Amino acid sequence: MSVRLVWLGQSGFLIEAEGLRILVDPFVSDYEGRLIPAPPLDLVADGIDWLLVTHEHLDHLDLPFVELLAARSPAVQVVLPAPVAADVMLPIAADRVHGVTAGERVELGGLSVLAVPAVHKISVDEEYSSDRFLGFVLECPQTTIYHAGDTILTDELFGDLRGLRADVCLLPVNGRDWFREQAGLVGNLDGREAVALAVELGARLLVPMHWDAFAGNTVDPETVVSEARRADAPLHVTVLHRLLPLDLP
Repeated sequence: MSVRLVWLGQSGFLIEAEGLRILVDPFVSDYEGRLIPAPPLDLVADGIDWLLVTHEHLDHLDLPFVELLAARSPAVQVVLPAPVAADVMLPIAADRVHGVTAGERVELGGLSVLAVPAVHKISVDEEYSSDRFLGFVLECPQTTIYHAGDTILTDELFGDLRGLRADVCLLPVNGRDWFREQAGLVGNLDGREAVALAVELGARLLVPMHWDAFAGNTVDPETVVSEARRADAPLHVTVLHRLLPLDLP
């Protein structure tokens, strides 16, 4: 059975596998400065089994949408970083909210998700942190998908991730620079770093994400393709179109 991947824009994905519909970091609500259209609610709010949230920024933990999701998919369960779960009131029964830390695994029914570290900031004035930020490795019977959330690379993180293997890497590629930080924007991997990380994890496919949603925080994802070509990387880089499904063999 194939795994279906639908990019919703920014870092949001719908993953369909083993009869489950899994959302990761859906960004649906209308916020000032948003550049991309919201995905249709019948796609992202109905019949959802699991919601995976990497961290608390509004384009990853979209609280108004979570309230709508809970009403339209009343059996939905949520996985998110434990410190965030302790601080945020969700309109979902406590026994269906799973606060996790890096290294913990949650069985979703037919597949599992492993929480892994990520290194990010709440704001540009904060220190880089890993306790409130996660990535997720979704372990399907035929393929493994790594969603990095928001992250930069550090020596420690690279070491923590080195033992992982992922067939598909969903990586943020908007980069970080002085101009973004002056605008209060916290950056991520750039194209070169994303390619290097995907190669280290043995990926056959790299999907760039987090490059399209906000003015001043966009990049051309074709730069990632160029970086892979320059490095002669043994993987494919696929720039997805929003809402166009990709079936993974």
